[in-house]
Amino acid sequence: MELIESLVGAVARRAPDAVDWLRAHLAYDPAQWAPAFSAAGRKLGRAAITEEDVRDLPIPWAVGAGVDECGRAALVASAIVALEPAAHVTFVRDLIRRGEVRERQAVLRVLTGLPDAGRFVDVAIDACRTNVQAVFEAIACDNAFPARYLPAEPFAHLVLKALFIGAPVSRIVDLQARVDDNLVRMVEAYASERRAAGRPVPDDAKLVRKS
Repeated sequence: MELIESLVGAVARRAPDAVDWLRAHLAYDPAQWAPAFSAAGRKLGRAAITEEDVRDLPIPWAVGAGVDECGRAALVASAIVALEPAAHVTFVRDLIRRGEVRERQAVLRVLTGLPDAGRFVDVAIDACRTNVQAVFEAIACDNAFPARYLPAEPFAHLVLKALFIGAPVSRIVDLQARVDDNLVRMVEAYASERRAAGRPVPDDAKLVRKS
């Protein structure tokens, strides 16, 4: 699977001394998978992936993510290959619900690369409700999943939440392609409420406009 190879390649460039551990755990073993997924932070480290690390690799979203996140993303992708398709959505949902912050970030970042990614729409919508900004940004920022798969209403709520909590709207992938009249109205109403309350309107609100 090209995605797995690319993720392992990025880990190899950033953490060459640790990549053998990752390769040794890619073959899905139900008894060993969860411990390996949890241990990735200790085994791989948390150094940030750079643009050079993903040069010539089709995973631009990995830039800025930790080595541990890329390793966990590779483990998730390898598990999806091994599991029966009927189990995929539940498997991914459980990881996001039960994982610690960096584990949830890794799963959300890799969603778009998983087979038949549209199946995970409800999982992504649930993730957008999180109160943890780092987890929200893992699905909302530098992630192609929302623009490709979220229906209009959940996508609009994602944009509004980004404005409300200060997540960078400029990093919402393909935002302009998804801006419609309803989203513009919602953002204008949000801005009007802020002004009426004497509160500043985030500069990023200006990014939500029809081209």
